[in-house]
This record gives sequence, structure tokens and C-alpha cells, in this order.
Amino acid sequence: MTIRLPLRLRLLAPLLLLPCAFSALAAEPNGGALAGTWKIDLARSTELSPWKSFELTITAQGATLTIERKLTWSRREFIDRLELDPTKSINSLPIDWWSDNRHLGAYIGSSHTREVRHQWLDGGRILRLSTDLVLDAQQGPRAVNILTDFKVSASGTELTLTELRSTRNRPVVYVFKRLPAK
Repeated sequence: MTIRLPLRLRLLAPLLLLPCAFSALAAEPNGGALAGTWKIDLARSTELSPWKSFELTITAQGATLTIERKLTWSRREFIDRLELDPTKSINSLPIDWWSDNRHLGAYIGSSHTREVRHQWLDGGRILRLSTDLVLDAQQGPRAVNILTDFKVSASGTELTLTELRSTRNRPVVYVFKRLPAK
């Protein structure tokens, strides 16, 4: 059974969708709800091994969105930064070391780069990254894709980071609490 809408509704439908399109575009450049410093809630997150602490800082300056991960364990510290330029469909970014090794014997490949695509969803409340990189493993080079969603709760006090790798069947889920502004 086919339902046909009256001509007036068919002509007005694109105009009714314009506010949604403009709000999605407006949310894209500034990071909005994601901006801030977030600390992991270890009890509600996937095991963090080999790290004991994870702090995430998301900032927006102009059109650039920066995501900084700070992983620590005792005196050991690792800081990783992604600077996303929204004018580029693919950001080719340096990566010195792959901190997500988890006792796998896989290390960042010789190119030391990652290709990152970004997409804003739900009016800027969710940032989705698709990252392609090559890891060196015992069996040789391995291309890996990582899908990462940064999702802020409706209250704005909690951030859930969900990461799914092409090499894993189960996602990694980290839950963060917003830290007070300094």
C-alpha cells in the first residue's frame, strides 16, 4: 500500500528540514557540549590496562578541535593530541606511539601517521571519529580502523567514549565525569 502526501506537504517538507540542517552545521565547528576536561570513572569503564588513570581534555579554538588524552600509571605518563581541522575531510596526523597496545605486541607502523575523519551527530552532542592506521605485529603490517564515538549525556556531566576496532569484536567503553573548570 502506497501513501501519497498532498502536494503542499511534499513541497514544504524540504523547508521544514532546513532548521535541522542549520543547527547541525552550527554545532560542528566549536565542539560545544564536548569541550572541557573529563576524568575516567574506572568502576564503570572497560579495564584500562596498562594504565591507571585517563584524563581527556577537549578544546575548541577557532575552527580547530583538539582532543588530548593523558594516560598515567605511577611515574609513567603518555599524552596524545589530535588536532582536527573541520575544513578537511581527512586529517593526516602524526602518531609517535600506540598507547592502546594492551599486551598485544602491536606497535605503530613506520609511517607514524593516522588518517582521521570526523562527523558530528545529534546537533553536536556526539562526535564520531573514523581513524585508519597501520600497526606492526609479529605477523607483519596490519591495517586497522578504529571507530570512536564521544557522546555527552543530556545533563552535560558525563561523557561516554565508545571505541570499536576492526581487529576486535567487542567495543571498549570508557565513562568520564566532567571536571570543574579551572
